[in-house]
Amino acid sequence: MNANQTMNKLFVLVLSYLFVFTVNANEVLLRPDNQARAYCHKSNKTICTVVVEGISTDVSAIENKNIGKLGIAPKEDYDNVVTFPSKWLRSSKDGDLIEFTTKAWLKGQVYTVRGTVFIDENGKYLHQ
Repeated sequence: MNANQTMNKLFVLVLSYLFVFTVNANEVLLRPDNQARAYCHKSNKTICTVVVEGISTDVSAIENKNIGKLGIAPKEDYDNVVTFPSKWLRSSKDGDLIEFTTKAWLKGQVYTVRGTVFIDENGKYLHQ
C-alpha cells in the first residue's frame, strides 16, 4: 500500500467518524415515558432543546459549559464540536434531569465530556 492509498483510507475513516457524531447530534432522546424529548441541531452553531409538556426550553449553553470543563482550549480552537443528549437521568414532578455529551476534536485527539441540565416543572433551565 502506498502513501496515497494510506492517506485516502485515513481520510475516509475520519469522515466516517465525523458523520457518525453528526448523526448522533441530530437524534432525539426521548424520556422513558415518551412524553418529553431532547435534541441538538448543528448548523452554524449548536442549538440544544428540551421539550416537556409542550414547553420548549433552549439549553444550548450546555455545550460551552462542557467545553469549559475540558479546560484545554477555547471552543473556537477545536476542529469540530458535537453535542447531543445522551441520557435521561431523572424525571419527577419537580422537573427533568438530562445528560448531554460533548465531543471535541483538537489536533487529532477526541475529547469527551458530559454535563447535566435540569428543567424545572415550569420549563425553566437551571444551570449545572
